[in-house]
Formats: sequence, structure tokens, C-alpha cells
Amino acid sequence: MRSSTLWAALALPALLAACAKSDGPAPTAASRLPVYAVDLQGKSSICTLPAEGPRLVDGQQAETTMTVGNDGGWCGVSVARPGPEPFDAGLLIARPAKGTVVVKAVGDYTRLDYVADAGFVGTDSFTVRLLPGSTSVKVNVTVQGVTPPAAAPVVTPRVTAPPATSTTRPAATPSTTRRTGSSR
Repeated sequence: MRSSTLWAALALPALLAACAKSDGPAPTAASRLPVYAVDLQGKSSICTLPAEGPRLVDGQQAETTMTVGNDGGWCGVSVARPGPEPFDAGLLIARPAKGTVVVKAVGDYTRLDYVADAGFVGTDSFTVRLLPGSTSVKVNVTVQGVTPPAAAPVVTPRVTAPPATSTTRPAATPSTTRRTGSSR
């Protein structure tokens, strides 16, 4: 028993290593920093950004747009230093009037997340200064109302009367027939 367990323990890493090999081209540069599932949860059902992120130039303010749905979810603009590498911090220098902003590192990027106030529909904006350096990003936001998904129709089950019961006794079957007399 021990020898088979030992062989299985030695063979498993070799089998897994063989499965991990790829005959295809080498993958492109992967993120050096982890991206956690929690960083991707809670995105708004409407989150539209330009195809290319803002062009950052040190000492200048870049501008971009964002369209977000007002369903309690976030929409985020990703920016990075060359490499890519996330910025060390972001300083909110112009707050949004009708929402909140969270600046955080997600993998190799810094993400500027916007969440609209409940019930707000319209335009808003905010500006973040990225550190180190003196680059800033102004984000012009359009908030759209989101209709909640239609509820499933309520189906009322149809109730039928139980089947009628018979008042007559069933005929005796051989297994239920009584014997008379003594069988000793």
C-alpha cells in the first residue's frame, strides 16, 4: 500500500508538468501584480469608455469620458505609468458633485472608479492627480438611468379536487384471505 502511494506522489507532479506545456507561441507579458476577483466584481451594467485610455503627459491634464449606469455599480478608467506600472497614489483634486470616486491599483494599472449617487441621472466630472509626478486626469461622466430587470411573472398553480374515493371494500385477495381451523 505504501509503495503505490509513494509512486502516486512522485508521478503526479510529472504528469501535471507534462499537461502544463504548451506547443503554441509564448504568452505575452503577463501582469506582474495580482488581480483579485473582488477587484472585478460590482461593475455597472452600463460602463462605456473610449477605446484608448487617456494619453498621459507629465505636467499636463488629460481628459476622457465615461458613460455609467445608475445601478449602484462602478465604472473605471485604467491608467498606468510606462511599463505598465500602477501609480503610487491618486489625489482627488476635483470631487464629483453626484457620485463617489475610488482610486486603487488593480494589477499593473491604477483604476479610477466612479459610482453615481442613488437616483442621479445626468452629467458629472472629477479630476485625479496621479503620483508620483504632476499628471492629472479629468473624467467627464454621463450617468444613465437603468431599468431594473423585469420580474418573472407570478404563476398561480391551479388547484384541482382530489380524486373521489370509493366507500366499498376491495375484494379479498389470496394473501388477505383468513384461514379457519387449526394448523398445528
